[in-house]
Amino acid sequence: MAVMVHSRGAGWNPELYQATIDKAIPDRANPPAGLLAHVATPAGEGEWQVVDVWESEEAFRAFLEKIVIPAAMELGAPPFDSTVFEVYNYLIP
Repeated sequence: MAVMVHSRGAGWNPELYQATIDKAIPDRANPPAGLLAHVATPAGEGEWQVVDVWESEEAFRAFLEKIVIPAAMELGAPPFDSTVFEVYNYLIP
């Protein structure tokens, strides 16, 4: 079952997000298995948010634990929270 993941963290900015995504997904033409969509935006002063759609929560958790968290820790990034929601409808125009 597909899931939407909303991640948000204080102390993030465009440069830190970019450095993290560059480490986590160096080849954007070859995204991680299970990733269907990825959107990143500022979330207010000193905050950043990411909304992803994944084929499954398991695919998201594997990528988060094996790739994203180590990349963020290597860069000294602050922690962030992720909330997972079941997807009811997903439309690609």
